[in-house]
Amino acid sequence: MLSQTLPGIRTDRWMGIFIFIHMAAWTLIPYFVRYTLPLDAMEGATWGHQLEWGYDKNPFLNGWLTALAVYLDGHSGFVVYLLSQICVGICFWAVWQLAKKMLPPVYALVAVLLLEGIQYYNVHSIDFNDNTLELALWALTSLCFYNALKSEAIRDWLLTGLVAGLGMMAKYYTAILLIPMALFLVTNRTGRHALMKPGLYLGLMVFIAVITPHLIWLFAHDFVTVNYAMERVSSLPTWSNHFIFPSEFSWQQFQAFLPPLILILLLFVGDKPKQTPPRIRLSVFDKRFLFYVGIGPFLLTILLSTLTGIKLRAGWGTPLLSLWGIILISWLQPHITPARFYRFLFLFFMLLGATVLGYATALIRASEPSSANFPGKFIAQSLTREWHRTYHSPLPYVAGSRWFAGNIAFYSPDRPTVYIDWNKKMSPWIDETEFNHKGAIFVWDNSEKKKYLSPEVLARFKHLGPLRIMHFSWLRNRSLAPIEMTVAFLPPDDANEIFAIRH
Repeated sequence: MLSQTLPGIRTDRWMGIFIFIHMAAWTLIPYFVRYTLPLDAMEGATWGHQLEWGYDKNPFLNGWLTALAVYLDGHSGFVVYLLSQICVGICFWAVWQLAKKMLPPVYALVAVLLLEGIQYYNVHSIDFNDNTLELALWALTSLCFYNALKSEAIRDWLLTGLVAGLGMMAKYYTAILLIPMALFLVTNRTGRHALMKPGLYLGLMVFIAVITPHLIWLFAHDFVTVNYAMERVSSLPTWSNHFIFPSEFSWQQFQAFLPPLILILLLFVGDKPKQTPPRIRLSVFDKRFLFYVGIGPFLLTILLSTLTGIKLRAGWGTPLLSLWGIILISWLQPHITPARFYRFLFLFFMLLGATVLGYATALIRASEPSSANFPGKFIAQSLTREWHRTYHSPLPYVAGSRWFAGNIAFYSPDRPTVYIDWNKKMSPWIDETEFNHKGAIFVWDNSEKKKYLSPEVLARFKHLGPLRIMHFSWLRNRSLAPIEMTVAFLPPDDANEIFAIRH
């Protein structure tokens, strides 16, 4: 079956071309079109400013890698965008390697190309976050797990433990992949055989070693990340949640997968074969693997929501669909002739180009406020210059919302530390004694109806200066209502001492 090929079609070369074009396009376009990083990437930069074993929303991997990107590139954002596309490229490569073990090369290639039509792999992938990381780590975990079961090599089990542990350190949702993998181990003869070998347990030890520092951190920080995750899925309890939430999530994932369903129809159009081509016959092992690892996480997500009524987020589907291209191809089995393949390839790259162009045009001609046109760099530079003129020292801290304060911290040449919402649980790296000693800029968004700080916050920062409302114009479209923000300076101690002496 794997020997079925189309003459003259070098699938490895086409895969390399595709991954290169995808990564180049989706790295360069946001780099040149966007004025600021997306929200999640900005949040990652805020976290990565200090290397912790966890943060208030996620484990450590997202923040650490964003910190690496900022270290390599400063605040241009290029490496952050590149990091996102490296994750997508790794996902494509891993799915390609797995698909070739099950399908003829051309069919394996098409199974990967179909993924490009899914929003999680194109427009949504520009924002480097935990979901984007999961694209790479889920696909790698699936590939390493398959290799380990087939080869029984200790190296493959060690790699499985490593990437599965890193996946957990990107997002706890990775457990939704690991549970079907465990079920596959005990329900499949090859899997049960692996339970008798040392490789699986050595891989498990690597997995535990990767996640242990974060577990220790969780105990020391009141399980803040777990509490955040529970808040995200909670809602007002009602019997309808058990049906509405899983139904909405299923519909959202169907909508995301609709473009591949349309794309594959191109392979059924054109010259009909003179004789019926031989069918691709997956082994029993491969069929069960695709069910447990490819569809199992989706079904488990739906089951959990149905049983518990937890609220599901559409973005959680980001890594769920990576093996669905393989499943779709093996199920429908279109007869791919050279003519059909090249017509599909031509229309595929036309679609890719149209998607990239549409994304760029939408941001350039945005008629509504967009984070891409937020004047974060201008705001940061303006407030930093004012701080320097007033206190003749670098800006050490900025306090406020993740977006406003994060932009100032990222684009300010002083790279101040962020105190997120003046909340110690969100910013455990803050020592308020030092914070009060060195001073900070306070900022918040007036559109959130929070023009005034709470009495509790004002009591903690008694020397906070007067509150000022400032306005900044949106970039590209100055006809939009200006951004309104409230700003206050917390003077450093030496400034307060000078003021006291003069008065």
